[in-house]
Amino acid sequence: MYKLLPKFLTLFIAFLLLFNKGDFVFANQSSQIQATIKISVCGNNVKETGEECDGTDLGGATCKSLGYSGGSLSCTVACDFDTSLCTTGGGGGGGGGGGGGGGYVPPTGETRVVLQGRAYPNAKITVLYDGRVATILTADSLANFKGEIKDLTAGVYTFSLWAEDSKGRKSITFSFTTTVTSGMTTTVSGIFLPPTIELEKTNVAKGEELNIFGQTAPESQISIHVESPQEIIKTTKAKSSGEYDYALDTSPLDEGMHTTRAKAESLEGLKSSFSSVLAFYVGKYGAAEVCPRADFNKDGRTNLIDFSILLYWWGKYNPSVDQNRDGIVNLPDFSILLYYWTG
Repeated sequence: MYKLLPKFLTLFIAFLLLFNKGDFVFANQSSQIQATIKISVCGNNVKETGEECDGTDLGGATCKSLGYSGGSLSCTVACDFDTSLCTTGGGGGGGGGGGGGGGYVPPTGETRVVLQGRAYPNAKITVLYDGRVATILTADSLANFKGEIKDLTAGVYTFSLWAEDSKGRKSITFSFTTTVTSGMTTTVSGIFLPPTIELEKTNVAKGEELNIFGQTAPESQISIHVESPQEIIKTTKAKSSGEYDYALDTSPLDEGMHTTRAKAESLEGLKSSFSSVLAFYVGKYGAAEVCPRADFNKDGRTNLIDFSILLYWWGKYNPSVDQNRDGIVNLPDFSILLYYWTG
């Protein structure tokens, strides 16, 4: 029977794609709904977010508005001001030499994607496109990062980013899809990676404080959401190091299982999506934990029984079955089950 399983799983995926596409797509994106990014294309003659200019669109700027006495202002292929033909009071050439401040100017016609945003101070950020690692970036001390991916062909790409904070905690993966145009630079700005989150313990007595902590961009506002019969939202502020912590009073919570997750808003107004979802138990019993290697019935194998358990919880939340801890049992959890499949 197991020999037939790969074909069955293929049919199952096809079924999801054809008949439940809207359902699982929205589920996959549920943790990203609150996040906002901005996409601009350098080379379309329209000045957009993150660009000084674009082709003939200088945004109303002139050599004089930039502090020169006169001359002709133009735009580089990198969408920076070219002040090489601007003049000073003595009539000499203006500064900049066409680089808009000495920045890198790619060759004309290069197709590339620039990603910029915020994570955690000095965080290592892994960037993937279409499931492949493209580059690893390092955020600065203020949590800002910027990087580019070159040698791309025109087409539609799905980019994913995740970061590791100063304590080794990993963020949930942030993904988005965009179209890359040949011969142009596509800039994706305003990325704000979800905060990391950790619990001091997973089992607390009713009325005991539960410390919830993690890391985000410095001095960001943190919203901590606790799922109970009614959602409870608490706020705190990250320190200059990006570290945050909150002592949750569990007195209002019923005995039983609860979950929590966090999101952040930076000082400049960037909003992150939710962090991973963590479970904890109020009372004398321990919290359910993610079953390693998708072995949901804990018989030492990952097989059809575990697959049926995953199907039962599909589109719902179960902390033991939610392998990637994004708050819902869906296609990524199914992919993890396939990875650990033993038959």
